[in-house]
Amino acid sequence: MSAYKLLSPEKAAKLLTSLLPSKQRVIPVDSSWYMPNMNRNGKEEYLKGPRLPNAVYFDIDDIKNHNLPYPHMLPDLQTFNKKMSELGLLPSDILIVYDNIGNFSSPRCAWTLTTLGHKDVYLLNTFAEYKALNLPLEYNVLLSANRFPKTNYESVIDHTEEQVVTYEEMERLFKDHLLKTKYNVYDARSLGRYLGKCPEPRPNFPSGHIPGTLSLPFTTVVDNKKFNKFDDSKEEIQNKINTFLKENNFPPYDPTKPTICMCGTGVSGVIIKTALENSGIKNIKLYDGSWTEWILKHKEGSKEDQNYIATGNAN
Repeated sequence: MSAYKLLSPEKAAKLLTSLLPSKQRVIPVDSSWYMPNMNRNGKEEYLKGPRLPNAVYFDIDDIKNHNLPYPHMLPDLQTFNKKMSELGLLPSDILIVYDNIGNFSSPRCAWTLTTLGHKDVYLLNTFAEYKALNLPLEYNVLLSANRFPKTNYESVIDHTEEQVVTYEEMERLFKDHLLKTKYNVYDARSLGRYLGKCPEPRPNFPSGHIPGTLSLPFTTVVDNKKFNKFDDSKEEIQNKINTFLKENNFPPYDPTKPTICMCGTGVSGVIIKTALENSGIKNIKLYDGSWTEWILKHKEGSKEDQNYIATGNAN
């Protein structure tokens, strides 16, 4: 299972109004983020509402490693503590993470929080259904995302090494021909982008995939007819994954191998990571830099660089 737990809308509404014996605060965390081609702004939508009562806004484009040129890479612990302090959060807070689409950017946020040591994190499954059920919301317009006084948030727990595969590790596995033979490596982008048939949402980026990786679009593991929800049943998640792999001539999941998830920039990769973990699979890491980092490392167009990019399905 993931370090964060799925939470139904009904249970979220109950938790938000509960008086906890420990006097812990229950704080919703809006982490809405959109692809560059979607022409939407998560923070603006948060300020306008509707939102969960007393929600703060977690900006994955700000709470990141600013020393790297890749989007929303996992921050170091010092940066994380500083940003959590600015949000007015405490290590003891119970956090309910959500986004406006439903299980799109919120798994990335929940993963960031638990990877960097926050203990009590729930992932709302999902905000779209919460709204459809007419559960309590805030509709007032906010002038600022800073709702709470600044705190001195301090986490000393860092699970980055357990959770993240670096570019250097991916390149070594690629050069040693181990990605295909020793790992299950799943790419959460669309099948068309993986095959090189559809464009990337970022200008001047080629589509395709890292040789040795397999396609597993995040849309396979969430139900877009049911508010982008994760299934409650392990068997149902496993069936969806196995069906997609079989129908598209990819090898089946191999339980004897560790698993790596990736995507375009490390957002939807966490969606499939979450689904795989909730289906009972363990030992899963995220290639945080994903396709964007891989391409930017190999964009010169030399013969060697071209070997780092594949199209079609050679599996």
